[in-house]
Amino acid sequence: MNEYLIYSVEDDEEIAAVISIALTKSNFNVKTFDSGESFLEEFNKVKPNLVLLDLMLPGIQGEEVLKEIRKSSLDIPVIILSAKSLIEDKVSLLNTGADDYMVKPFNIKELISRVNVNYRKYLASKFIIKIGDYTLDQKNEEFYRYDQKIDLTNNEFKILKYLFLNRGNVVSRDELFKVIWGKDDKNTSSRTIDMHIKSIREKILDENKTFIVSIYGNGYKIE
Repeated sequence: MNEYLIYSVEDDEEIAAVISIALTKSNFNVKTFDSGESFLEEFNKVKPNLVLLDLMLPGIQGEEVLKEIRKSSLDIPVIILSAKSLIEDKVSLLNTGADDYMVKPFNIKELISRVNVNYRKYLASKFIIKIGDYTLDQKNEEFYRYDQKIDLTNNEFKILKYLFLNRGNVVSRDELFKVIWGKDDKNTSSRTIDMHIKSIREKILDENKTFIVSIYGNGYKIE
């Protein structure tokens, strides 16, 4: 089962079943709710990766549910599923915080396609780490300052990646040496790592040493 968790909020049992079956067959993990109240109760406990939201619900209406979602998170994609087809309704919901809008009756294949678009964005974001002015792309092994790509050697990228993944923690020179060469060598690790760090700082314009911070007698860290 895909780790991507989808909450489907739909009070029509037939439509809810069709959505659930289609998503499950597409290897997504889906939970179905028939009211805004039951959805919000679970949402406050466990956040999903995507929400499919009907507007006409018993009790709390879909638009109010959307507002509650956005109070808690600006990042979770929300796709509205509604019989309302007026452009004013679509614009209103998109301005409220929806990411997409599908009019009922909708094609289930199109719904799965739109879910897949958000899933691909989710996968891409898992590989991207942003700290300050810098962005590290783990998947493509690329490093950027603002939008400017910086050319690094394989070892320089490994060092930066390890420091990014351990942000806020001091990483010793011996540890960084082992990350690159897979072994300890206390006789050469300090000198070698210091040379790599110096080269990295020059390339990423961190000569003032405020991004990659030297911790005297211990190693380096990124704040």
